[in-house]
Amino acid sequence: MSIPKRNSKHEIEKHGVEPEFKDINPGLFSMKLNLMYITDHVQIEHKKIALLAAKQEEHQIVHAAIDLMLTLLDNPLQNRRRIAQNIEKLEQNIKTNPKHLNTLADLAVLYRTINAEDKAVALYETTNAILISNDPNDIKEKAVCVLEQGYAVLCDELSQNEFEAQHKLADSLQRMQLEKNISVGKKHDLLCQASKHTIIAQQMVYRSLNFLGNLLKDDKSYAVYRARAYACIGHRLVTRKEVKQGDLKRSALSKDERFQVLMNDPLSAFDYANAEHPRDEIVLNRKGKSLLFVCKFRTDITENQKLKYLTEADIALSLSLSLNPRMDRLNFSVRMNVYFEMSILKNISNVSRYDFLQKALEDGKAAILVNLKGNDVCKVAEICQRLAKFPKFFLCGPKAVTNKEYLHIALDYLNQYICAKGETYTQAFAIGTINFDMGKFRTALEWHKRAFLLSDYKRAIGNVIKLCLCILRLEETKSVYVEFINALTFIASKLQDLEFIYTLVPKSMWNEYLGKLLRFLDCLKTCPLTTKQVEIAEYLRNVLSKRTLISVRQSRKYQYTPSTRNIEYEWRALSFPHPVIEPASDHLDFDYDYFAIMSHENSGWIECFLQQQLSTHMLYNDRTFTACPDVINYESCSTLLETTIIGINKSQKAILVLSNDFLTKEWNVMKSIITEMLQRRQGSLLVILLENCDVPPEIDSEHLLYFDFTDDKKIPMEIQNLKLALLSV
Repeated sequence: MSIPKRNSKHEIEKHGVEPEFKDINPGLFSMKLNLMYITDHVQIEHKKIALLAAKQEEHQIVHAAIDLMLTLLDNPLQNRRRIAQNIEKLEQNIKTNPKHLNTLADLAVLYRTINAEDKAVALYETTNAILISNDPNDIKEKAVCVLEQGYAVLCDELSQNEFEAQHKLADSLQRMQLEKNISVGKKHDLLCQASKHTIIAQQMVYRSLNFLGNLLKDDKSYAVYRARAYACIGHRLVTRKEVKQGDLKRSALSKDERFQVLMNDPLSAFDYANAEHPRDEIVLNRKGKSLLFVCKFRTDITENQKLKYLTEADIALSLSLSLNPRMDRLNFSVRMNVYFEMSILKNISNVSRYDFLQKALEDGKAAILVNLKGNDVCKVAEICQRLAKFPKFFLCGPKAVTNKEYLHIALDYLNQYICAKGETYTQAFAIGTINFDMGKFRTALEWHKRAFLLSDYKRAIGNVIKLCLCILRLEETKSVYVEFINALTFIASKLQDLEFIYTLVPKSMWNEYLGKLLRFLDCLKTCPLTTKQVEIAEYLRNVLSKRTLISVRQSRKYQYTPSTRNIEYEWRALSFPHPVIEPASDHLDFDYDYFAIMSHENSGWIECFLQQQLSTHMLYNDRTFTACPDVINYESCSTLLETTIIGINKSQKAILVLSNDFLTKEWNVMKSIITEMLQRRQGSLLVILLENCDVPPEIDSEHLLYFDFTDDKKIPMEIQNLKLALLSV
């Protein structure tokens, strides 16, 4: 719905400046506020208390908007049992003001949800009539509509979901721009339209300022809204990449001198805000965040300017905390980052640096105590690592650690978060680096493997160095070297190139690890290698040669040929002895927790990733499980059957790893063993789907437990589920 351009001189004279009310879209449902997506009951109750308190404190003009925000918290579009009571509440509000645009629009949405189409259409018609009207009362309703939406944005951005929502918005915008660049035709047009709508949504706040600027200057009850609008605009101009000069030239604000000042110096918005309404907690919070953003992302300011801005941010956030305790979580989190940025300035003493880190840690603990957020937890972990290695926090490894207690504090918070909300790349990577600093290289390696599985391409590159350093710090054995080549093979398959080998270790450490890398290449000469593994070994050899770490003559020593093993099991032509799977009742206790059954092609991945993950103590109260060390002999049908039967009989459970290669080659030989195991040892078979493949009818049963390893990012969670299954008897 849009408003045709008005040229009424009477209206312009009456209001001073013609309000810009184009592209008004009434209603809060259409704004997709964070409030609609809060699922944590504790957060919902806290937000309701805050909104009800605001209704007591704020001006009456925004009371209706607060009622609508309370409706959003109930999320009636998904929670249908609350639709009736929310419809009744909005109908009562309409009786009070039949022309309230935001209530009309939201009530129409609820009517459509219950298929009351006639009622919804009637409300849409009423709304449209107000939108195209030039009646002074209707113009006032339109102004109130924009004001309420601006107020809702202000409140919503201060919700506990802000950082997560902004991160997801930035990520989706980036993906949308990428898709737009490579798309054609109708898809390209739709993505262009989506980008425009994003910018229009951001400009809603500017329309709010245009209206607020024309409110009576001597009416102090409106000063807080003018101040917060200034602060919101300043914050957006500092932090939002999608707000561009070109997009604002078509706005009526392009000729406004005051707004041009804000465009040239966004931080001046906070001077205007302070002049309108000093010591407002929301304005102070936005000022602190904006100053922090400037220091982190602007490259044209000096160290002294950074210190000045960060000091101002500290003062603003501390004052905001003293004025409104309800905002403590958000302010503690932002102030923690302010102190952290102060600690990495070059022109301060080590005494001041240590003091800032201590202050950052205290604020981080306070933020986590109120609300457990992933970004806060990872930042606290980073602060603890710096304190543990202070003043040599730029080094890695146990030699740099002077106070290990801080590392235990970091692990406590990271474990707490993962147990409560699951793991992501950032948490897995952080735990890996902390264990590396503690000298627990095996545990660190397994966490970096998880981080790699959870990573995208950009993050995967950075994680590879950490992963390889962990392997190179382990004891030099053939099994570790085999694990190393299997890890490199998986990394190469995910990244789809071998360029990462150039950055296998940090630039300054190639000489330090040269001996181990050469012994690794030497060991590979005695190992059966796939074609891809030969390519990796030769690539690493060439990298060492190009870095002049070895001569051309030395490099000729390391020659590799792929294994020619390609056994086809002629199972139809052979007569196999009937497999003998011992029932569980024959064993008082098994020697091992599990035995893995997989194809020869996948055995390297299983040994490198799955078995090491199951045998490593990853989290507090975590259990470890021992695999049967007897490996499957794939040389012939008889050895394949014999070694598999021995492994199953020694182990409490069997893990069957399904892949297309296994179903093509080994399944026909293994089928009789697996079916007998299902008959004689019920509940002892666990199935991993390593690839998307057709499950054989013999094991396609709802009574079996399946674990989906087809999506890398799901594997860490599925491994934890697998551990739970191995616990059951």
